Amino acid sequence: MKYRYLIFDVDDTLLDFYAAYSQAQRAVAARLGVAFSAEYAETDEALGWKYWAEFGLDNTGDPDVQRHYHDYYFKYLNHHFTALAQAFGSQAQAEDLLEAYFSALASCRKPMEEATLPVYRKLSQTYGMMIATNGVGRVQRARLRDFLPASAGVYISEEVGWIKPAKAFYQRLLEDGNCRPQDCLMIGDSLSNDMSGAAALGMSTCWYNRKKRPVPSQPKVDWMIETIEELPGLLRGGASG
Repeated sequence: MKYRYLIFDVDDTLLDFYAAYSQAQRAVAARLGVAFSAEYAETDEALGWKYWAEFGLDNTGDPDVQRHYHDYYFKYLNHHFTALAQAFGSQAQAEDLLEAYFSALASCRKPMEEATLPVYRKLSQTYGMMIATNGVGRVQRARLRDFLPASAGVYISEEVGWIKPAKAFYQRLLEDGNCRPQDCLMIGDSLSNDMSGAAALGMSTCWYNRKKRPVPSQPKVDWMIETIEELPGLLRGGASG
């Protein structure tokens, strides 16, 4: 069948999250007044994973986390940045570090591939393009500035009130698009949040597998691409047929 909507994940699908995160790490180090180094990065990441686990932010399948993710996320950031300042003997306040972090993330609009934006714009001539991302509204909207003119809808978890893979998140897209699950194809890199969440509602799924990982038996994956340039051909030859 021919899809009405293509739904795209953002981080590590449309945009390069690692580039944005690296930029944000450097901005926080500068606000702390310390040099960015391997030692700094290791300390930052160790503290980050410690508090990420403490607040259960990896448990995106938990209904409580799905509904209250951003409450936990902001608490996690506060603990992370407070501990980071203490680790380097800085007097910087957590809220100032958070602002530096978000501002740096928001300013990085590097696409995942050179062809990502041209392919997205080309497909928008045929399909309604939706964006579905877990993240903070002001950060993600700034990063997506180049994609917004070609998009029919942008759904950011902080604004929706639920995170992927919650059914409520995807149902919001269906309601706004006045469409059925079978009218939509979800494209993303996350098996747990993108593929599992969309498939649970009956949407078709396309796994963006740039790392060439083995295709799992679960969750259900209907299609797979390793580069964004494969997507138009897939839609012409199989997924749209």
